[in-house]
Amino acid sequence: MESRRRWMISGLCTRGKLVVDSGAALALQKRNRSLLAAGIEKAEGKFGRGDIVAIYDKEGTQIGCGITNYNSSDIGIIKGAQSNEIAALLNIDYGPEVVHRNNLALLEREGPSANRQTVQLHD
Repeated sequence: MESRRRWMISGLCTRGKLVVDSGAALALQKRNRSLLAAGIEKAEGKFGRGDIVAIYDKEGTQIGCGITNYNSSDIGIIKGAQSNEIAALLNIDYGPEVVHRNNLALLEREGPSANRQTVQLHD
């Protein structure tokens, strides 16, 4: 699993970008949670289900990347929605998570100004 997450973090195959609110950023970074549609503010780029997307907080700092369960068009529709609303909005349901925590690799910043980034792997 570790090499898979390092590959995701490398950014070589990143297809798009998700911007998340502060609650979602906290849930991802401190609580080891999956990314839900309710926490997504914006989706940028064109990507498909199963592609790797970069995940940014509202301040523009990349906090990680992961494999998405929904394509960019679908995320444009469900962003900000509760998980139980997804099936009705899309007429499909690939699950409540936009990015499941098992398909997520987070960047950890060291210190307050943190110019260096290190990979923190969650199993």
